[in-house]
Amino acid sequence: MDAAALHRSEHQQFLDRYYGWSRSIYDVTRKYYLFGRDQAVAQLLEEPWRRLVEVGPGTGRNLKLLHAQRPEAQFGGVEASTAMLEVARSACPWAVLTEGFAEDAEYRDLLGAPPDRILFSYCLSMVQDPEGALAHARSQLAPGGEIVVVDFGGLGGLRGPAAPALRRWLEAFHVTPLPRGLLESHARSILEGPLGYYRIARISRP
Repeated sequence: MDAAALHRSEHQQFLDRYYGWSRSIYDVTRKYYLFGRDQAVAQLLEEPWRRLVEVGPGTGRNLKLLHAQRPEAQFGGVEASTAMLEVARSACPWAVLTEGFAEDAEYRDLLGAPPDRILFSYCLSMVQDPEGALAHARSQLAPGGEIVVVDFGGLGGLRGPAAPALRRWLEAFHVTPLPRGLLESHARSILEGPLGYYRIARISRP
């Protein structure tokens, strides 16, 4: 097993250990610090699209919100955690959900045709190779498709010890806020949340 595969295996084991006990309270706790998700969902619902794949759907929270307003669309998801995948499949029986990693998942085949939208909601900051994951996702989009990313920003507006403390806490859960420049090199637009806490980026197919 090469180093990348070993890292993925170890990361998946961590995810299953963590989500195995926390998945029942995940949505209740995350609403207090995963900001910007509802804004990204609202943006998506203002646009025409037929097929959407979420990378790291977790409990299926975002997919449920989107499906409630657009039940005629096709929804899919790629989840690295087996424990979370069980929850999402139970919550979203109308979606096609599979286990996989962002760097090489076959988004094009999941719904029988390339997706119009690929959503990364607080997922890219947990990916081993976020640059590679974005490049791969762009290659899998339908013509005219877009990637929507909502994730931790640079945290530059947090003063005193708040930002370093938050970073240390996130690192304990294998989360690394996206480095400045990663999204800028790809995105056609970026919306910065208050205090630089989160960012919503739109990335078009090349």
